[in-house]
Amino acid sequence: MSVEVALFSLGTVAVRTATKLWLGDNKIAAEVGASAVDVVSGKLASSRDKRKLNRLLENFAEAVALRLEPIIDAEFRSLPEHERLAALTAVSDTFEQASLRDKDLFAADLDAGHLDRSIRKRVPSQTSLLSADGTALYDLLLKECCGYVIEISRGLPTFSPDALTELLRRDREILDGIREVLARLPQRDRSAGFEYDYRQLVARKLDHVEMFGVTLTDASRRYPLSVAYISLTASSDELGPVRRVEDLLAGSRRLFIRGEAGLGKTTLLHWIAVRSALGDFPPALSDWNSTVPFFVPLRRYASRELPSPAAFLDEVGRHISDDMPRAWVADKLRSGSGVVLVDGVDELALDRRDEVRTWLRDLTDAFPSARFVVTSRPGAAQPEWLSGSDFAVLDLQAMGRADVREFVRRWHDAMRSVCASDDERAEIDSFEEGLIAQLNTRGHLRKLAGYPLLCALLCALHKDRRAVLPNNRMELYEVALQMLLERRDAERRIAPVAGLERTEKILLLGDLAYWLIRNGNSDVEIPRAIARFEERLATMPQVKASGADVYRHLLERSGLLREPVEGRIDFIHRTFQEFLAAGAAMNNDDVGVVVENAHLDQWHQVVVMAVGHSSRSQREELLSRMLERGDLDLLALACLETAAELNFPLRREIQLRAAKLLPPKSVTAAKVFASAGEFVLDLLANCEPRTVKGTAATIRALAETELEEALPIIAKYTEDQRIGVLEELFRSWSHFDDRMYVDAVLSKLNVDTIRFGDTYTLVQCESGWLSVPPIMRVAGRLLPTIRHVLAIINLWFDLDTLDGFPELESLVLDFCPKVRSLAGIERWGKSLRHLTVAQCPVRDLDRVRDLPHLERLTVSPDLMPQTVSIQRPGLEILRYHG
Repeated sequence: MSVEVALFSLGTVAVRTATKLWLGDNKIAAEVGASAVDVVSGKLASSRDKRKLNRLLENFAEAVALRLEPIIDAEFRSLPEHERLAALTAVSDTFEQASLRDKDLFAADLDAGHLDRSIRKRVPSQTSLLSADGTALYDLLLKECCGYVIEISRGLPTFSPDALTELLRRDREILDGIREVLARLPQRDRSAGFEYDYRQLVARKLDHVEMFGVTLTDASRRYPLSVAYISLTASSDELGPVRRVEDLLAGSRRLFIRGEAGLGKTTLLHWIAVRSALGDFPPALSDWNSTVPFFVPLRRYASRELPSPAAFLDEVGRHISDDMPRAWVADKLRSGSGVVLVDGVDELALDRRDEVRTWLRDLTDAFPSARFVVTSRPGAAQPEWLSGSDFAVLDLQAMGRADVREFVRRWHDAMRSVCASDDERAEIDSFEEGLIAQLNTRGHLRKLAGYPLLCALLCALHKDRRAVLPNNRMELYEVALQMLLERRDAERRIAPVAGLERTEKILLLGDLAYWLIRNGNSDVEIPRAIARFEERLATMPQVKASGADVYRHLLERSGLLREPVEGRIDFIHRTFQEFLAAGAAMNNDDVGVVVENAHLDQWHQVVVMAVGHSSRSQREELLSRMLERGDLDLLALACLETAAELNFPLRREIQLRAAKLLPPKSVTAAKVFASAGEFVLDLLANCEPRTVKGTAATIRALAETELEEALPIIAKYTEDQRIGVLEELFRSWSHFDDRMYVDAVLSKLNVDTIRFGDTYTLVQCESGWLSVPPIMRVAGRLLPTIRHVLAIINLWFDLDTLDGFPELESLVLDFCPKVRSLAGIERWGKSLRHLTVAQCPVRDLDRVRDLPHLERLTVSPDLMPQTVSIQRPGLEILRYHG
């Protein structure tokens, strides 16, 4: 037998083991042994389908063999072939003899290290006849194959009666997905120790994002972060200049990131963790490539002590923590290579947040060289909350128009990847085009789409409802629940639990959500959740199932619950928890409880949505009692977003109180004003802010309404030359149609120079240089008043970026590697006077002949030889000195 054949045999055995895990039944897996594939094949009726299944599994085996081959060639080239064959055979024998009996081997969070240890525990040692190097090869191959087994079993559609049909229909797409997953795993070598295993585990467990509604199968809802991640924007204070988060990360070792629900805070931390584990950050963050990530979700510690460094592996790596060298985490933090990613200060009750702050202060004092990134909703912690520990503050922004379009494209790309025919793909294309058209014309949809979670919801509902979309946030959640709790299973012909219809599901989930909110918890132990279901089921005799069966059904079928760690459950996103809790509160007529807790940030969205769920009498009582308190006027204003009906005196009282709160004191207040509807335009128009912050917040409130009627009010601030005000005017661009905003607002500014850097964009006005949002990088129709452009150290810039500048007078291109040609420069033949081309791979400098009015050409020394043929009277040619 050759090494090549032995590798394929090992790949085949690994695929068989993966099939056992895929079956999801430890009894069957143990009984059938290596014949698990035969059990699966036996469920197929036709010989053709059986052959197709065998070919697919052979392709899986080949993918494994191709991944293993470089390990042998690179690490064990000097090992005699017979010893390599012996090691390969020993690994195959180990898998063949493995009896997968332990229930925890079938858990959703199973990792390769745990599988490796379980197999070794139950299979007699296969290394007694191997040399030391042969044993090293055996150990390496066994660990690596365990990782492949996990990824293959997870990459297959969730096993069900319909799973084989789906597997054969999507065989090519599933195979490509498995290959891609295996390719993303770091390559193991013989020197790899605990750190390698940990990095691989982080990459495997966190390199995905839930693309809501992408398909009806659990496996394909998990989309690689490397594909799905949308770069977020943030400002260093609420009203400061906006830049990409990746650029801002590069400037600090301690960051406090605040953002509203659904903006992608957790996804951002996952992205940092995966990039750190794989060491493949973008160039701006190259010094982060040597880091080791530790992800700490605070929701896991709602009812227990905050973790010490030794417990940082509890979330990712609990199965390998026993192998961790003594004080390994502390050593990484002390050396400066550790990155502590702390998610969700707002997930802990108010009375524990000082404890979190003290815990963070102790960590930063003990490990001053380590990096820390902490996230929270804005209402839970003010910007200065961590200022005593030298944390820089970033406030996440909603996605702009360009980012929303990119998100919509990626969501539909995910959909196209599971299409079985060209007709299906064409239909997805039409859905994408239709949704983009609606987002361009319907302001309320654009506001919702700025949040990644809600944007994914819109994508899913637009397809599911055949292009009919809700008109507001309450309707959006309502129809999403209808899709998740009722239509998904009905359309797949999955039999429901007797008596458990959508109404019963909402009552049960709402009761659990409301209980969590009331008790300040983010998750709960499974037995306790089942007990709550049992209690409510006692009032639902029509449901013919136990609390445990209902729990399992809701976990597997609703898409709203998950088991993030063994033994505990939470809601897939807190937004759904708040919506369901608000409905339960009004169903219980708990107006007093809601008002009593309304000042707590964890209750703010519950209060807003409770108004939407309430009856007319409940709504009036709720808002009246909030006004009586005197400290909830701004929250009462926010509630107008969901108050479909309200008597005139009460609405007028809220409006009068709102007028006294102007100008807005913060971005949060500005967004509340914007959410209240069209009536605030008159209030904001009559507002006379004096400070830069107050003026910028007023502009932000106007822009967040996304109403065309706001444009002339915004335009009146173009006469204000203070830098902060001008920057806010540019930031507001993303809320409106490009051309409309340019014509109504930006054309009134005296701006004639723009500078494109690789991580920033600046424009020059009378007051100096302004930092402007990333939209300036990609907008094709920019200000026609621009006469001068500087592109300096820019990896993405090319001449097509300047399509919107018809009358350039000067252009500087300095270190722009994408500028390989001056083709198209003739478009400025009538206007361009000064041109600099330095450190760009240009080979056709002679195109400047098409610029008859060019007076000065400056080039770097490497381009000087090309100037010989273009010298002419009236053209000054200079050598660039940087």
